[in-house]
Amino acid sequence: MKYLVLACVILSSCTGTLTEEQRKKMKENMAQGEIKKVSEAEITDATYSWGRKLAAKIEKQDRMLTNTLFLDSLAKAEDVEILPLQSNREGLRKVEKELLEAYTVSAGGDNVQKMGTDTLLYTKPVFREHPDGSTEFLKAIAIRFTRKQVVLSIK
Repeated sequence: MKYLVLACVILSSCTGTLTEEQRKKMKENMAQGEIKKVSEAEITDATYSWGRKLAAKIEKQDRMLTNTLFLDSLAKAEDVEILPLQSNREGLRKVEKELLEAYTVSAGGDNVQKMGTDTLLYTKPVFREHPDGSTEFLKAIAIRFTRKQVVLSIK
């Protein structure tokens, strides 16, 4: 990143002036390289916000998380990992297993958890409501974000 800014500066000094497009690109690169100080609360809030936005899209299009083509394209477009969390899924991490147990026991809402030092996990449970008013936990929408993505998304 620093080399790109340096190259722009050298290039501009050789040619004498920058075009408006070159100035705009250089300012964007400088803004990306800027150091941001954000609190854990801001990171958590941003993860909730982004996770809720994506979960709403998923629930509108594919509530039961069966359309892998849609989920994969959305994940690629947002540069995140989207997966259905179910107790029969192999390779679940400890945090994911604990969340599944909690959702099975109680009808909780969405959640954000740290997974290691650089990953955040947003989950939203999917319940089935029975005629008698009781609810049954089916699975959870899980979206994995990198901490860097979340920090860069904060304005």
